[in-house]
Amino acid sequence: MKYGVNISDEQKLVLLLSAPFFSDCHQEEINKIIQDKKQIDLNELCRFASECEVAGFVYRNAKFLNLDVKGIKDQLKSAYQKTALNNMVALRETLVVLKSLSAHDIPAIPLKGVYASDTLFRDFGVYPSGDIDLLVPLNLLEKIKIILESECGYTPVEEFSQEDLMESHYHLIFKKRMTVEVHWNLVRRYFSIPEVFWWTSAFPVEWEGVRIMDLTIENNILYQVFRLFDHCFHPLRFFVLLSALIEKNYDQINWKCLLRTADRFGMEKLVIFTLNILKDLLGTPMPALISGQRTRGYPVFRRLVFSGIFSGVSRKHLRMMVYTLMLIETRSVVRIFWGRLFPSTGELRLRYNLPPSSHVVYLYYILNPVLLILK
Repeated sequence: MKYGVNISDEQKLVLLLSAPFFSDCHQEEINKIIQDKKQIDLNELCRFASECEVAGFVYRNAKFLNLDVKGIKDQLKSAYQKTALNNMVALRETLVVLKSLSAHDIPAIPLKGVYASDTLFRDFGVYPSGDIDLLVPLNLLEKIKIILESECGYTPVEEFSQEDLMESHYHLIFKKRMTVEVHWNLVRRYFSIPEVFWWTSAFPVEWEGVRIMDLTIENNILYQVFRLFDHCFHPLRFFVLLSALIEKNYDQINWKCLLRTADRFGMEKLVIFTLNILKDLLGTPMPALISGQRTRGYPVFRRLVFSGIFSGVSRKHLRMMVYTLMLIETRSVVRIFWGRLFPSTGELRLRYNLPPSSHVVYLYYILNPVLLILK
């Protein structure tokens, strides 16, 4: 791994123990850190693992290596067990929703969360899932809303207007015991990809006895890269998911196709940057087609990304402005900045959690450029 920044031994151990699949290189580095240092601050290590949302991975991998750094397994065991329990509840609820949609011949693609825990990691205790995320066809959205409410017992969130979500977001939100986010697209704002794109190459699979659709590996990588970018390359568990997706399917990935598609939608610089960061951070293998390219100023921006992994992302909007200037095609930057400074009233209500009928939105419209800098 090539960190490019000074990080503590506890932070190095968190990164190494977060690897979705171990190699001899990982184990050698872990052993070297433990042997060279007389004392590892267990509380710091566990704190970083929890804040990066990778406690389950650290516990599982420490247990697999029979690693005992002053009881590391004991401190993280409860996080692993809690994640496993939450994921089993999420699995049951996800299958209820998918079966209801399938009964009406509505295709759905489960995203990340418990689906990744089951199919990528084969372990419900490592990858935390909060919401149930599904990709559905936009033209069936009204029918899906009826099914979720009448058959599955979900209700639309009241905090946000459905009209605002439709206009300015890319998913609707429903709640019951869990939250269901129904997506009709997997990117927004910074890039423009037609909703139908995700379905043209999607393919049917069976999951837990339910017929569903799935994204191609290349399109899933594109989605996960955007998700990292949209969240300011934070938290670490998003990197771990992308790393697992690539490592598990490495021989099946059509890298040229991935870059052609990324270039088609103005995402090539972002994809190359993110995948190189992933290689430096977690040691994820990359072909020469990716690792042989570097974004201008890469070492500087790598430090910026790494700084947010353990210290958190402050002033997110300012960071996103920097990332936009660096990673978005020049022709799109003016359009994006204008949209961030002067968005629609619907997006302002969503951005600042304003009630649907609030007239305060017009004050926020005036203050928005200042808030973007200060928030």
